[in-house]
Amino acid sequence: MSRQLAIFLVGGFSRLGRWRLDWQRRQRRPGSNVRLGFANLPDQMHRKAVKKGFNFTLMVVGESGLGKSTLISSLFQQDLYKDRELGSATERVNKTTEIDKRQIELDEKGVKLRLTVVDTPGFNDAINCQDCWRPIEDYIDNTFEQYFKDECGLNRKNIVDHRVHCCLYFVSPCGHGLRPIDVELMRRLHSKVNIVPIIAKADTLTQAELRDLKERVLADLDRHKIQTYRMPDTDSDDDEETRRQESDIRACIPFAVIGSNCVVESADTGRRTRGRQYPWGVVEVENPKHCDFAKLRIFLLGTHMQDLKDITKEVHYENYRAKYITERMSKRKGAVRDDFETRKSKNTTEANFEAIVDTEGLLKEKEDEVC
Repeated sequence: MSRQLAIFLVGGFSRLGRWRLDWQRRQRRPGSNVRLGFANLPDQMHRKAVKKGFNFTLMVVGESGLGKSTLISSLFQQDLYKDRELGSATERVNKTTEIDKRQIELDEKGVKLRLTVVDTPGFNDAINCQDCWRPIEDYIDNTFEQYFKDECGLNRKNIVDHRVHCCLYFVSPCGHGLRPIDVELMRRLHSKVNIVPIIAKADTLTQAELRDLKERVLADLDRHKIQTYRMPDTDSDDDEETRRQESDIRACIPFAVIGSNCVVESADTGRRTRGRQYPWGVVEVENPKHCDFAKLRIFLLGTHMQDLKDITKEVHYENYRAKYITERMSKRKGAVRDDFETRKSKNTTEANFEAIVDTEGLLKEKEDEVC
């Protein structure tokens, strides 16, 4: 009995040894299904990014009275402009464009977003609007310059990104397309920031008027060769729902929006929502049938925020950086060339002076010999 048990144990150990050798061979075999662990890398990056938080800078540009502040409050469910005081008509006659920057930190499901909203009160409000876009252009250039200096500095780990990632440009619903001031500003900014055109106060237009205005705005942008933000194409592995959503958002540009800080009761559903009460009914801000506000919020916060940041970093900032370095190198070469010419001119003058001195000495010697 003991002999049979010994034979059984020896055979079992030998089979275990062969199984172990086979397992080791499979480990070394290329293309095996053994989990190495690097598939957890996206989870590591996700935890690190969530812990660090995210930054986003949004600029809103447009004349007063188009509902910029109201739209921002509706988008982020926060009143960022409680302390703002509206100036009188007399004060706005000679008012220049200002830069008003507000910061707020939002938290959604443990993800923190440090939001910076840059408003431009005074734009196109004065009678003389010459160069009213310059403070806006200078602000964007200054943020690029500051980021470039921080990037070249010693403390690169704690760089704070103040670059403008998106510019919502508000178009008046009262015109027949883009005005000259709209064209001039967007023509100066389209190579520096992602411009997203917005038709303000869409509830003042009928569906047919709104459709015609969108077509005219797009035609004006194309005629003046103004490049607004272009949504990237969907990937081949995206599902049908994502493709449909992307197509719906792309068809809405320029977004026609309505803003409201008031909560009203919907006549259809009976629920309370942000909207505007009129004698003929209620306009709901978040109703896709009434305006494009819901699609704008999905586009800005849900699907394309990271792409806006990537284009700012990889396209607009890189263009500024290349231009800045080229200009500095040209100035340095010019300074070196001027310094060389100055030294060359100085050496030539000294040589000529020495030649003159030597000639006078020879003449004096000749005169002494004659005498």
